[in-house]
Amino acid sequence: MYDDVNSNELPFPEPIDTILGHVLSPETGRFVAEHADFLLRVDFNDVSFHPAPEVRSSEGYYSYSGKRHSIWLDRESADFEGLLMHETMRGILLEQGYPRAICPPVPHSCPYFPYLGFLLSSAIIDPIIDRRLTQGGFRVYDRKVLIDRIATRVGMDARQKNSEEYEFLTRKWILLTVLLSLDSTFKGDDADSLNELIHDKFPVSSKLADRLAASIKEEGFTDPYSALIAMMRLRDALKLQDMIPIVDKGGATW
Repeated sequence: MYDDVNSNELPFPEPIDTILGHVLSPETGRFVAEHADFLLRVDFNDVSFHPAPEVRSSEGYYSYSGKRHSIWLDRESADFEGLLMHETMRGILLEQGYPRAICPPVPHSCPYFPYLGFLLSSAIIDPIIDRRLTQGGFRVYDRKVLIDRIATRVGMDARQKNSEEYEFLTRKWILLTVLLSLDSTFKGDDADSLNELIHDKFPVSSKLADRLAASIKEEGFTDPYSALIAMMRLRDALKLQDMIPIVDKGGATW
């Protein structure tokens, strides 16, 4: 799931009760009705047709042209409606002034900064998205699907810990561990088992992530300003301040 601010304007393609060929359930229909003012300014698109190859491999992507919002979704997602509500809430939060990390151009020396920028935003914004959804009586994207997906990544990355990508993997799992800690919807036996697996395979990342998450929880990150401070603190702890800019609600870059 990515976000960006540059997008071509596209016409709203379908009725509000059907999005990308999916007839919405009553629950998602209620979500759409509650956020109709925002959704009428959104263009929904199939992510497999996004012009950027790196985006086409993702499930969801949000962008803003300055006039219209664009949400790109995977039609074949295991939880299409959960993904739809998640990315819609991302756009709503950004319109309300919550911060976002900018994905910089990919430098030849380190092609991972855009992905780390995406994870940095997600670590702070995704828990807020999920909290907003649950407080509104809506479900979040299927936790079991996400937990299984992350657990698979743990195993794959653990086999590369001694490669030249070690520094990237250390930062990646710090950000993912912080996200899991801050997002209260990741709970139960499956979430506990995933947390134990990450701590076992990436102890250095997990130790720092635990300290960072505890500090962010103590200070809070629920409003745009505190979310900005939390995102900056997390970025600076990973020594990414010169690589990943963060934009606040006024458009200033930090």
